[in-house]
Amino acid sequence: ESIQIYITDHGKAVKLDGAIAKVTLLNGTEKSEINLVAAGDKLEAKGAFKIAKGTKGIALVTFVGKPPTTARFELK
Repeated sequence: ESIQIYITDHGKAVKLDGAIAKVTLLNGTEKSEINLVAAGDKLEAKGAFKIAKGTKGIALVTFVGKPPTTARFELK
């Protein structure tokens, strides 16, 4: 399994050199944190993740020299 985040700037590719992300997954009362690293045109982590319908997530994405940006989501 993998978790991937694709980032674009109004449809244009973004350089991900040195970019990192941390995704926090909230599945009921369980919380897990996953670190993602640049992998080509995306940020990615591979492993086994407990994800189900209704899992909520927060992604904290950091580019070199820029403040972190967050995104929230819920799996349907």
